[in-house]
Amino acid sequence: MHTAFPVSLLAEGRTCLVIGGGKVAARKVRLLLDACADVTVISPDICDEMQQIVKQRPVRWISRKVEDGDVKDAFLVFAATNDRAVNRRVLTSCNAARVLCCCVDGNWSSSDFVTPATLRKEGLTVSVATGGQSCRRSRIVKENLARHIEMVETTDMIVIGTDHNHLELERREPLHLADERLDQMGRMLGQIWGVHEFVILNTCNRVEVLAAVSQDAGTIQLICRLLGFEGLREEEYYVRRGYDAFEHTALLMAGLLSQAPGEYHIVSQVKDALATAVKAARAGGIMQEWADSALHVSKAIRDAVGPQIRDAEIEDLCLDYVAAAGPALHGRAFVVVGAGVVGRGVVERWVAKGGSCDWYYHLNKPEVPAALSDRVRLLTLNQLRTHLAAAGVVVCTTSSEGYVLHKGHAPFFDLEHDVLVMDLSIPRNVEPALDKLTATLRVLDLDDLKRWYWRSAVDVTSIIDTGRRIVGGHRELYDKIVRSFQSGRAEQ
Repeated sequence: MHTAFPVSLLAEGRTCLVIGGGKVAARKVRLLLDACADVTVISPDICDEMQQIVKQRPVRWISRKVEDGDVKDAFLVFAATNDRAVNRRVLTSCNAARVLCCCVDGNWSSSDFVTPATLRKEGLTVSVATGGQSCRRSRIVKENLARHIEMVETTDMIVIGTDHNHLELERREPLHLADERLDQMGRMLGQIWGVHEFVILNTCNRVEVLAAVSQDAGTIQLICRLLGFEGLREEEYYVRRGYDAFEHTALLMAGLLSQAPGEYHIVSQVKDALATAVKAARAGGIMQEWADSALHVSKAIRDAVGPQIRDAEIEDLCLDYVAAAGPALHGRAFVVVGAGVVGRGVVERWVAKGGSCDWYYHLNKPEVPAALSDRVRLLTLNQLRTHLAAAGVVVCTTSSEGYVLHKGHAPFFDLEHDVLVMDLSIPRNVEPALDKLTATLRVLDLDDLKRWYWRSAVDVTSIIDTGRRIVGGHRELYDKIVRSFQSGRAEQ
């Protein structure tokens, strides 16, 4: 095997010689003509294929045997006769004249260059070489790449997913992707022919794939099947194509598609999902530009709809609900289970309102600022059962795959008082059956909180209409991204 230095020679208008008149020589002539070279063929006889080329294309044919002086003014030469000794003599003449030469037979290893398997399409050139080991292997790879390029030409942005607006929590929960399931989904999607780059976004209220995908119905159906959507009705999930996918992403990053319109967590969630995809080599420049452009538009949306909504994270909605509809605590404990971002957010906001709380963690003990230490009591999850009798509000925010609270915990609550259990997690932390065991124990999940908030605080239709108008004013960002991979005419 020989290690080659890959280059693309600029042969346009330059004199190039092909010595030989057979089928191999004809293939080399076609390659040179594709490069707009000035081609001369030297051979006493030429095959039928070469005759057709000479008749139809600007090729000069000299009907005689090659002479040593023929090569002296050439830019490059192909020695492509069926006589190895002749080809070797042409190579020697080229070396003496300092002219690049390629022999198509066993002399190739002494040549100056080899020609890889090459395909051209609308300004795109792809070459595949094996260092002389296997021409057949190069052709197989080239032919597969040719089919892939055809798919690239029909590629566009696609978003496929489901969320709280399309599917209730009970049926959405089994579709949730986390840890090994998320990584496994990424590996499977990466095997689909026609999926060029993709990001998997998995949050508490949505599962979706954002991808640069060939516009092929079979590809989209396969993605839906992998996501587990084949059992859903059409209205229970969404497929956004082209500009609609870009609009969806901009509205999403503006927080307008969240359970709490205007929340900021989604931006970091998209960025984290993109970083994960880039690290796994599932995403690159296309998805990065898509996310950057959508973020740019989302900021303009936030500026415009700010007067219509307040910045509200899920932690804010949780505490708003407690204030509006929760039980009167009357000295009973406010309990937070989970030490992640949402759990910490609930604790900090509750304490900022003058409250105190019990904060339960599992493995990672959270740090409590010294100024708050007298109002936050840290406890381990193993201690939760023994302290439930004192609880008036329990907020669950862990990433646990199993139930943190289930119906077996009911006897440990003080059922003489109203107790509110708020489950802010996906998968859920609280077994739904717990809500039905007693009239004093209420369980609220994310969908319940969303419905309450939308009824009480937000004209969602109005703000989404505003967001769509703003995205429409930035359509050139979408057009620029699509041009970059469909035609190669992206702005430099």
